[in-house]
Amino acid sequence: MAKFNSTTFGTISGRHGSAVASTTKDGQSILKVYKAPSNPNTVGQVNQRSKFGFVNSELSPLRDIFKVTYRSGKGMNLAVSYALKNAISGSADSLVMDYTKLCFSWGSIQLPEKIEMKALAGTNIQFDWDTTIRIEDQYPDELNVILMNVTSKFTILRESIALRPTGTAVLNVPEIWAGSEVYCWVYFSTPESTLTSVSKYLGTIEIKA
Repeated sequence: MAKFNSTTFGTISGRHGSAVASTTKDGQSILKVYKAPSNPNTVGQVNQRSKFGFVNSELSPLRDIFKVTYRSGKGMNLAVSYALKNAISGSADSLVMDYTKLCFSWGSIQLPEKIEMKALAGTNIQFDWDTTIRIEDQYPDELNVILMNVTSKFTILRESIALRPTGTAVLNVPEIWAGSEVYCWVYFSTPESTLTSVSKYLGTIEIKA
């Protein structure tokens, strides 16, 4: 707590009426007039608090996934920060999350020029990607896939599906998702998880029975 030394009043600390004792950067003790915020609940402040609470609530079920995909205990914070800037619209009482604009990872590994997916029978999804342009030959990076059920928002992460040089992989999803529409993101990472790529949203796909 700041203290103010006065020859008249002695040592004063903290707030006294409309005055507050504080210390400047050079160590000098001063008294200054306390002013309460004129309007701590401006429209902008209310909207920002509403957005922050909304995004945290919407992304809370993905907290553990973000820790893995961002390779950090602060993964949730990174995801929330990105979503606040890029993935929500509307005002305080009618906010909307655009899940297609979420980001699950970022890093220096380059994504393939072309990545495609298609639904196969038996609740399988096939992924194909270009392997002709690679600059990470020294790093055997692997494909990782994130799937979110459009209706339930239940999300699964499948790591290390296949090495980049293979150019193709088939992933089986829960049978209960047959007939459901699913959001899909992919990213590449090294097996030791030291390097990752930016995640890429591939679109939605309907899971076949």
